[in-house]
Amino acid sequence: MARVAALVLALGALVVVAGCGGGEETSPTPETVIGAVPTNGGGGDSGDVKGDPEAGADVFASAGCGSCHTLADAESSGTVGPNLDNSSIDYEGALDQITNGGGGMKAYSGTLTEEEIANVAAYVVTARG
Repeated sequence: MARVAALVLALGALVVVAGCGGGEETSPTPETVIGAVPTNGGGGDSGDVKGDPEAGADVFASAGCGSCHTLADAESSGTVGPNLDNSSIDYEGALDQITNGGGGMKAYSGTLTEEEIANVAAYVVTARG
């Protein structure tokens, strides 16, 4: 049991260290998706989207989100983070996840502006398959 706990902690540390973003090209190490996208309310409804999805597509690309996430609209196929095409997260949930991070994803509150975060959240909830 101690070995399993140590392996889980090591994998978690690897995901945190690998992070998502930075703009550089990365190659995900894990072969499977780790974690799940929160389903804060919404049930797939984009809700009251306040960001600009078109501008969010540019930020999604430049911030390196596709190196961790699959999103068909962005032609990304990352396997470290959850597949966003299968996500049912609403706008507010996406906004919170991008801002504060969690589940292996880093917080982008110090990296992206509030407007950029709002735009990426809008893009993710409107572009998913």
